[in-house]
Amino acid sequence: MSNISNITSVECLQKLKDNENTYLVDVRTPEEFNNDGFSDLSSINKILHKITIVNSDGSPNPNFLSEFSDLNLNKDSEIYFICRSGARSMRAAALVADLGYQNLYNVEDGFTLGWKPMGLPSCDPD
Repeated sequence: MSNISNITSVECLQKLKDNENTYLVDVRTPEEFNNDGFSDLSSINKILHKITIVNSDGSPNPNFLSEFSDLNLNKDSEIYFICRSGARSMRAAALVADLGYQNLYNVEDGFTLGWKPMGLPSCDPD
């Protein structure tokens, strides 16, 4: 896990703005997106990638790595993982590290505890 760095949500947004070769992957459940909202990257011409790492019942998503691979990101891309509070996103980053990606970041304060309370661009739940 030595190639995974922790970063705050504020730092993450700045990195996403400053570097074209950056991506944000939200690994929360669909229920969390519906209840809490999600990051809005439209103002910086980026797309939020949503790939659940754990199903609503707590079981692992067996398709996580294949869904991540379907994004076709370069191995040298900077990839930021976010969840509610930073735990699942670290797990996701660790799984992706095993695929050979080198520039991985865990948004340690998460969406619900960091991104949203900091007033960063968000889409409200439906």
